[in-house]
Amino acid sequence: MPLAATQEGEASGSRAPALRRGRSSAAATAMPTTTARSMALVRTRRQPSGSGSAQEPSAGSKRRKRKRRAALNQRSNKRKNRTREEREEEEVSSAGSSPLRVPHIRDEMYLLRDLELGAAIMKAQDDYSAKLARQTLLPTLHLHMWRRPTCMVKDPNLLRNREATTTTVLSAAPSVIGLSSSVGGHLLTRCSGFGIDWDGEKKLGTVLTTAHVIRTTRSLDVWLGKDEYARDAEVLVHLRDDTTEKGHNAHLLYYQKHYNIALFEVKLEQSVQVLHLNGNVKSAEEVFELGRDESSFLTISHGMVQYRNSNLSERYHYLYVHGASEKLKYDNGGPVINSDGKVMGMVSKSTSGSFVPSSILLKCLDLLNEFGRIPRPQLGLKFSAIKFLDPPLIEQISCKCNITDGLIIEEVSEGSPAEKLGFRLGDVIECVNGERISTTVELENVLLSKCKDGISGLDSKLDLEIGVFHVRRKLWRSKKISVEVSEDPEVIVRGGYWPFEESAPVEQVSP
Repeated sequence: MPLAATQEGEASGSRAPALRRGRSSAAATAMPTTTARSMALVRTRRQPSGSGSAQEPSAGSKRRKRKRRAALNQRSNKRKNRTREEREEEEVSSAGSSPLRVPHIRDEMYLLRDLELGAAIMKAQDDYSAKLARQTLLPTLHLHMWRRPTCMVKDPNLLRNREATTTTVLSAAPSVIGLSSSVGGHLLTRCSGFGIDWDGEKKLGTVLTTAHVIRTTRSLDVWLGKDEYARDAEVLVHLRDDTTEKGHNAHLLYYQKHYNIALFEVKLEQSVQVLHLNGNVKSAEEVFELGRDESSFLTISHGMVQYRNSNLSERYHYLYVHGASEKLKYDNGGPVINSDGKVMGMVSKSTSGSFVPSSILLKCLDLLNEFGRIPRPQLGLKFSAIKFLDPPLIEQISCKCNITDGLIIEEVSEGSPAEKLGFRLGDVIECVNGERISTTVELENVLLSKCKDGISGLDSKLDLEIGVFHVRRKLWRSKKISVEVSEDPEVIVRGGYWPFEESAPVEQVSP
């Protein structure tokens, strides 16, 4: 019977499936369990090759498939929604605080005499004010809410090149630092400075600034030499990131009273950006005065370089920034840069807008490197340049003296070598050692250059040959003069006498 059934099955065309089953079972004994299960699953899904066509799925099977598909879609949407909600919750939690909301309180609630309600209202208002105050301290909000805009925003003359000038200013800003000084725990002054050297191995930076940072006494006329300075003043360097907690003590290297410059050494972990001085300062050149205020916030003023005569109570080695857009409070000692980012000088507020040009600073630093000091010839003279006078005055001088250029002597120090050689008020200096002089800045540059080449050290003599026009005799003379060389500020002593007696004036006695 089994044999007949087998033969009948072969006759009906079902032999091939029987052979496949035999091969599959034999192979399954030699395969790993996982592979055998996979092959069995494939066999259950495969249609027998002997059947004429695939069996059509029933209607119930289709409904079950649709329900399974809908269930899968629903679970997938729930997973997506949970992921989105978790992501939104994570974003909100990373904000660091809840949103700022203004407490809205109805007017009639203020009329209720309820102490608990009144206390709750005050607490809501205080919480709102405290949170608002905290948010305004954020750097992105503090800037807009509490700071006045600088000339970079409100000066119409900078609109055409605002992007370029902003880049220039920001590239120089890292070198600008704040400085504060105190004596005996009492604040002396606050100013700015900028880095001119950095030793990466020793972590030491050199800062150039104004000697005003350690000045304790100021006289109205600097030529009297009565300004006083405190070498032992405590000076703090305030970096741009945090002025209060990250102040660093600065060590005074050197200061020079005549040119009003000082050098400090400061030890820092982070590097100091160095600005390089440019000796060529042109008249009417567009410049920016940079500094840092009491919060180390960058201050910016904009104007043009002006060559002019100084007043008689200030030194004559200054240039000026004309039309400065801002009168800054703490920029004294900061850099003056041009639109290319080159340093044109150092802000030195002898008067409004005055600065020491880079040509003077470079020579001073060169002499300091050479002698350890900054020596300067003491001429005992004050000058003003003819070229900066009003044109009608220049015309009169040209017509009556046949002079169109040079320095007019405004004052002669009593007992000086110049006075003994016959230099008088109104005379004109045309040249020094054969070099023509048109401005007082040119004179200072020549004197510093001759000082380096012609002296053997401090407290020595320097021989100069000066071409002078004696206006009273209308004669040109070339006179050789030997002057003192010193790092002390030059003092001009105005001569005087007692016309009636040599003693001091009689002391007045009150009736």
